[in-house]
Amino acid sequence: MAQLQWNDSLSIGVELIDGQHKTWIEKYNALSSAIEMRQGPREIAETLNFLVDYTAFHFDAEEQQMAAVSYPNLDEHHAKHEELQTALGRLIDDFQEEGATHILADFLDTFLGNWLVDHIRSIDVQFGAHLKDKGIELAGDA
Repeated sequence: MAQLQWNDSLSIGVELIDGQHKTWIEKYNALSSAIEMRQGPREIAETLNFLVDYTAFHFDAEEQQMAAVSYPNLDEHHAKHEELQTALGRLIDDFQEEGATHILADFLDTFLGNWLVDHIRSIDVQFGAHLKDKGIELAGDA
């Protein structure tokens, strides 16, 4: 499975959110490697659970920032986040039922990796542009 690599095309220009995206990619890569290397179910489950929890944390933080600046596309953005969280729930169910299968690995590689990159480049970047247009800078720890 291909590893995701952070590069400038994934930066939305918001330090807090970019930092969280970097952490998400790091954990995605760890999960991908754990499945590919057929590490034990415990390690895969822990990494998968962290990824799910971190995704919820990140989405909440991102949406709070959007609400704080009255971002006009917050509802649409929230709907996209809900779609991924539903897919992650199915991923957890599949892992619990089937273990680390090729189907799980393919889902991670194709859907999850592509979703993140596409979401950042097409949806999150709009929030970054909105902040830049309004002259708003967000800072914080990831």
